Amino acid sequence: MFVKGMRERLIRLPEAAGENTGLTEGKEPPLRLALIGDSVAAGVGAADHREAMAGQIAEALTGLTGRAVSWRVAARAGATLAAVRRGMLPGLTDPVSRWRPDVVLVVAGTNDAMRLRRPRAFRREAERLVRDIRLRLGEDVPVVFAGLPDLDTVDTLPARVRVPLALYVRVLDHQLKTAATRGAAVFHLPSGGPPRHPGDWFAADRFHPSADGYRAWSRVLAARLATLTESPA
Repeated sequence: MFVKGMRERLIRLPEAAGENTGLTEGKEPPLRLALIGDSVAAGVGAADHREAMAGQIAEALTGLTGRAVSWRVAARAGATLAAVRRGMLPGLTDPVSRWRPDVVLVVAGTNDAMRLRRPRAFRREAERLVRDIRLRLGEDVPVVFAGLPDLDTVDTLPARVRVPLALYVRVLDHQLKTAATRGAAVFHLPSGGPPRHPGDWFAADRFHPSADGYRAWSRVLAARLATLTESPA
């Protein structure tokens, strides 16, 4: 499997440190954003979650809308869609503070590609994830799948592995798009990952984003999320 070669070549970096919740300064009431997923959602390559995807998306959303953003993360490096569904949904809420999300962002799928998960099975797992999120929350909270990142420019693997893996990621990303069309208030946001133009976008493992990579990627996602989360004044 591709994943075996990836693990042998990648430098092992830790997940982001610090609190897995945060709040930006802005207009009240805050938008409540839950982020669930794999190593990218877990902030591998960044020092803490404020520098990683959750914190960067929250700051970008506040900059775009003026609204405060309350965020929380439930993620684990190496997680597939099935692992997210089975193990991370309790992190969507906080029974003590009664915190519940206004929108759920799912960042996962690359590990399914590296394990050569069959496309239809992958799509069904995405649909099950939406179903179980709704069962846990008890309402039709919007669920947003972040588009899978382009792997063409990742030089960690030789071309003989990188090229077919990048193609397979696109196949599974198409399945995420299909799953999004089959559910109410389910969305797919193409993102592409860190920018292609020159810059220090990757962490030391040359696979996960650096803090700058997360910032650039998150701004793209936030611009698209902002249109989904706008509400009348």
